[in-house]
Amino acid sequence: MLLDFALPAHDRKLIPEGRLSGPMPWVIAIMLFLTLLVAAAGLTLADAARQGGQDLSRQVTVQIIETDPVRRVAKREAVTRNLRKTNGVISVQPIADTDVRALLEPVLGADILDVDVPVPALIDVRFDAAPSPAMLNGLRMSLERVAPGIRLDPHSNWMAPFYRLMDMLLWLAGAIFLLLLVATSAVVVLAVRSTLNTHRGTIEIMHLMGGTDVQAARLFQRRMALDALLGGFVGFCAAAAVLVTLNNGFAAAQSGLLSGVAFPVAGWAILAIIPLAVTALAMLMARFTVISALKKML
Repeated sequence: MLLDFALPAHDRKLIPEGRLSGPMPWVIAIMLFLTLLVAAAGLTLADAARQGGQDLSRQVTVQIIETDPVRRVAKREAVTRNLRKTNGVISVQPIADTDVRALLEPVLGADILDVDVPVPALIDVRFDAAPSPAMLNGLRMSLERVAPGIRLDPHSNWMAPFYRLMDMLLWLAGAIFLLLLVATSAVVVLAVRSTLNTHRGTIEIMHLMGGTDVQAARLFQRRMALDALLGGFVGFCAAAAVLVTLNNGFAAAQSGLLSGVAFPVAGWAILAIIPLAVTALAMLMARFTVISALKKML
């Protein structure tokens, strides 16, 4: 088998296995630690973007522009009644004028708002599913009969730049993840070539006794598999400790920006697969490196 590393006891002695005494398991542990952290960051960003996008896509803010405060209140109440009768709307929350002024104060300044400056009436609307542009257009035309000049602002529109940034960060995390895998493969190739040069005499004796390139490759394949498994276990434990600590820190944070940030539970299964995948990758790289090198040597 291509990934078989079960060898007889006498064959294992041909190339000694250093366990954690050599540098290779520790190098793989460091590489996997960084790889797992990058993967965890990407999974957390993807989960946060998915949840936030689904929530924001179902929210719309209704703006009513009216200078007369009495008419503005009347229009807000009429629009609120109409929205609560609309199919697909699960929540309608009018925003008080004092709250609207508090939202505008950092932008316009308290001095301007102290003057009798009219502010728009705002209504926060939540749908059971993301409304389509046609649905929003039909709703706006219906509400204009009650409040001419009314505006409907989907929350997903003004959050679009933020989610474009999230997409860029996800692509960056994916690129770093692939680069770390390439670097790990390069380390494996260098380690196998170094070990092959060290045991060149043993390999030549094997060939004189009728051994094949594949049999020789299996020796290096097994050693690299054990190094990768040991290094992967150490790297996974270190990354898991960091992730648990960060999760506890996010959970204890009171900030609204951090309260929803958490590593998804399903992500642990993905992180557990990565060390096994790296082990398989290390075995494949060891096998192909040895076979290609032996063809040039012998």
